[in-house]
Amino acid sequence: MAVRHLVLMRLKPGIFTPEVLEDYRQTFSSIRENLPEDVLEARVFVNVIDRPQNMTVMIEMILKSEASLPLYLQHPLHQAIGKRYNPFVEAIASFDCEVTAP
Repeated sequence: MAVRHLVLMRLKPGIFTPEVLEDYRQTFSSIRENLPEDVLEARVFVNVIDRPQNMTVMIEMILKSEASLPLYLQHPLHQAIGKRYNPFVEAIASFDCEVTAP
């Protein structure tokens, strides 16, 4: 069963620049390329409406199965981006669900 893995983060004001967005997109694209059997899709979205409760960025990944999640989480590229940006994260939430047909 494929799994949709979502991560939503709110970064501290002034941190999320176009360069940071590009870093996120490049990193998650590289993770997908490095784990092609386990990470089927990886996309990064940016919030477009400024409201106090909204997050800054959302990462959506489609994983082959639940067993793929630890492989992705422990991947050196994932660990490295966490070290770069986790100090600037004000809030984070993740959600994992089964991928279903529309």
